[in-house]
Amino acid sequence: MRNKLFVLISGIAAITLFFGFLLAPAPPGSTVYELKVIKIEGVWRVVDASDYSKTKVKVKKKDTIVWTVEGTNAHFQFSNSVFNPKGVSDSLRNGYTKYIADGKKLKLKVKDDAPVGPQVYAIFCSADGVFAQGESPPRIIIE
Repeated sequence: MRNKLFVLISGIAAITLFFGFLLAPAPPGSTVYELKVIKIEGVWRVVDASDYSKTKVKVKKKDTIVWTVEGTNAHFQFSNSVFNPKGVSDSLRNGYTKYIADGKKLKLKVKDDAPVGPQVYAIFCSADGVFAQGESPPRIIIE
């Protein structure tokens, strides 16, 4: 009986550690930024997902940026020296372009060796055949 109880307690401890690891907060210096590509007052914009009045994005190396596209299909174009994909579905074609369908997300991590300073990128919105505005053009400032 004592051995079965030890096995049960050991199993519970292992499961607790496993799920605790999965739920652990991101390590310091790896913030996730949520952005939206959305039409506001007739203009396609890149905005902070929680506050549409914010368009300036300041990040650090190793941070993650998640863009959600709403109301259009979009073609993203970046410098190939700035981001790494977070997963297979986020891989960039030729290292710098990505097509994202309406309602989908793109998750990219700022490279460890990304250049510091403003990094301009483009998002072409298929619905109206125009480029989205952010800081006109959209930019990420790497600190």
